[in-house]
Amino acid sequence: MKKIKNMFSKNDGFKIVFLVLLVTFVLSWLIPIGTYSGGVFSSTGMGRLGLFDIGASGAYAGNFFLQQLFFLLFLGIFYGILSNVSGYKAMVSKIASKFEGKEKVFVIASSFLITLLTSFLTQTYVVLFFVPLVVSIAGRLKLDKITTFLCSFGSILLGVLGATFGSEGFVYFINYLSMYQTVDVLTEIGIRFGVLAFSFVVYHFFTLQHMSKAMSKKNKDEEIVDLYAVDEDKNKNVKIWPMSLFFVVIFCFVVLGYINWNAFEITIFDEFHTWLTELSVGKYTIISYILGNTAKAFGTWDLYSISIVLLVVLFLSTLIYKIKFDDVLDFAIEGLKKIAKPAFLMMLVSCVFVFVYWSPFTITISNWFIGMTEEFNPFITSIVAAINSFFHLDFGYTGYVLGSVLSAYGDSFHLAMVIFVAMNGLVLLVAPTSAFLMIGLSYLDIPYKQWIKHIWKVALLLLVFLLILFTLVAYI
Repeated sequence: MKKIKNMFSKNDGFKIVFLVLLVTFVLSWLIPIGTYSGGVFSSTGMGRLGLFDIGASGAYAGNFFLQQLFFLLFLGIFYGILSNVSGYKAMVSKIASKFEGKEKVFVIASSFLITLLTSFLTQTYVVLFFVPLVVSIAGRLKLDKITTFLCSFGSILLGVLGATFGSEGFVYFINYLSMYQTVDVLTEIGIRFGVLAFSFVVYHFFTLQHMSKAMSKKNKDEEIVDLYAVDEDKNKNVKIWPMSLFFVVIFCFVVLGYINWNAFEITIFDEFHTWLTELSVGKYTIISYILGNTAKAFGTWDLYSISIVLLVVLFLSTLIYKIKFDDVLDFAIEGLKKIAKPAFLMMLVSCVFVFVYWSPFTITISNWFIGMTEEFNPFITSIVAAINSFFHLDFGYTGYVLGSVLSAYGDSFHLAMVIFVAMNGLVLLVAPTSAFLMIGLSYLDIPYKQWIKHIWKVALLLLVFLLILFTLVAYI
């Protein structure tokens, strides 16, 4: 009991998320719910939540976001073991030594890679795989917590803001909108690339500014507490190349598995998958039996798919670097314990979405704002987008409930899509209902207030830029 009390006292993220849960619960008693059909809003009365709903929300959150939760916990196990493998330790040390004296280059390079992957890949959680490696290298370079967050978890959020071909929920959002008007991932791609480029420049202007101040102060309180820190390996003859090769292979699988190749009209991977699974010896399709019924073509992978690759890498790593089975189990349990707090916080954030899913008062609020004008208004649309992004952890759900009314914007429909995508990323950069934000802050032991104190100028400048951009596109 004392440990739980200390956890809440030291982590304001838990307090804030619980406050948001309370507010969401209360709003279900104050605001009626409704639905859109054919662009017409229909109120369906109150959708008040009760005590039993609070108890059941955790189970439903686990059901809704089972893939993401499983992958996060699996990463804890993966790095819990890998951080004790000599090859991985040597690789981290080697990379860190290459960037000594070039810390700013490391920050920009790692951030650029993570941002670009997030912006392009159909699954965002898979990008989390690279974060513990980046954090461990940053720890060796003596970077402060905020800088480390900015070039890792923060860069994921930046990629969501500048989503181009991917990011979490974006593909589903587009799919729902396409039910009402012609739209796909290439719609207004030029504008969205512009948002990505401008956001990246602004974000890193403040990042480098903060980094310079932090490096001059050298405050010990701001040093990284790396969950999966690696020791300096005493064996100088350990081979690095097998571990390096494993990470290169994983990177290739991530790119191949999670880029929407069909958006580029590349069908070779679908064709290859069909050919491979139909290979037969007599009447038996041996390859399909080995791969299983859930095997997917590159470009359509889910989080379970990459987990199989990581499991194979983990097995080969322990085999090559001679880790005892009993030690593997101990390391796995320790790794799971370390990721438990971020995972629990993620589930609490998920419960906010479950509350709104059961009592969709956000649709009613959206209708209030949309009803303020008969014509498309980029500012009102931005407000509606921000409100829904705050409460809807699943961005695809926003497209599901509001796709019908957005289609009523006619020629401005494509701009509305851009507004929702950009505002979703901007809100997730600051909102306590942002899963990646809260996971990252918990992972690096950064208070939510400290993050807001740092990021508010960036968020404000990006908001002004986006509103100006939306106005120019809408009226000129």
